[in-house]
Amino acid sequence: MEQAVKVLDFAMKMELQARDFYLESLDEVKLETTKQLLAYLAEWEKGHYDFLKKQKESVEGNSRWDTSAEPSIDEKEGEKIVSSKKEGTPVEPPIDELTGDMAILRIALVMETDFHNFYKNAAKNMKDEEGRKVLEMLAEWESGHQQMINEQYSALHKDFMAEMGFEPF
Repeated sequence: MEQAVKVLDFAMKMELQARDFYLESLDEVKLETTKQLLAYLAEWEKGHYDFLKKQKESVEGNSRWDTSAEPSIDEKEGEKIVSSKKEGTPVEPPIDELTGDMAILRIALVMETDFHNFYKNAAKNMKDEEGRKVLEMLAEWESGHQQMINEQYSALHKDFMAEMGFEPF
């Protein structure tokens, strides 16, 4: 179980660092849907931290992972935020002021990709079957975050390129 505790400790730190990044980025972005997405991502990362903390307590106390544990945040809310920004709808503020939003979303996408890969690799190397299941579930959660961020980024990117006079693809 020593391996499990190390994985959980590292994962808890990652989740809190991501939450802090999202909270700090709220002041930097201009678009309301980007602000909403970052706020929800911050909540989710805190929810992941709480979930991981419970897992660590279970591993340390019972030498078992808690495979019945559920996330504390409804991740469907993020899908609503992303789907509210449809391609071709007017963007406020003007699109040329949104390069900061795009940069922050790219950084967020890299972070979530790293988290997904971390959980996926940790699951592959976890000897405990229950631990493997929990880590695979976390990898799926992070994959969902990747998808939402990518959709938001892609919509902004297409609008930005359209305003520049050409489409990227």
